[in-house]
Amino acid sequence: MKMEKITILALLGLIIATGVTFGLYQINFQGFGHLTNYSKTPAYSLAGTRLYENGTLFLQIARTAGPDTYGGFIVLVQVLYPNGTVVYQWNASQLAHIPKSHIHNEFSLHPVTTTPFALEVPLGQNATVILQIPFHLKPGYYIVRVYDVDGSYQAYGVKFQVEVYVS
Repeated sequence: MKMEKITILALLGLIIATGVTFGLYQINFQGFGHLTNYSKTPAYSLAGTRLYENGTLFLQIARTAGPDTYGGFIVLVQVLYPNGTVVYQWNASQLAHIPKSHIHNEFSLHPVTTTPFALEVPLGQNATVILQIPFHLKPGYYIVRVYDVDGSYQAYGVKFQVEVYVS
């Protein structure tokens, strides 16, 4: 009889602990309507990105979510007009051949590098990648957007883009 009470209390404690853990996780990340797993899909931040009239793009990229066992792979970088028209873009082949001197990593451990197929961005790394548009830009607002290897430019409700002003 005493063993049954201990078993029931243990199971009840397990259920309560699991419920509290699940509940707090979901309250902190998106609520109960949307289950969130930040280790599933890579996400990027482009805060600090700058674009100049001479066509130089300082792409400030940070990987903020996704699996830590491998890097996120950027296969497309676009500069767009605010209406969505593409001004210029760098595809996977072009990104795979960025000179090392044009990639400046904030941290030396797990640097942003080029692979034969894309630009690899490890989880937690911040880097500035210098890209050059082969013509001058008119002053005004532009959007800089990056695409992950799965073809998406957003995850977890956040778009991998930033609006920049060229003066």
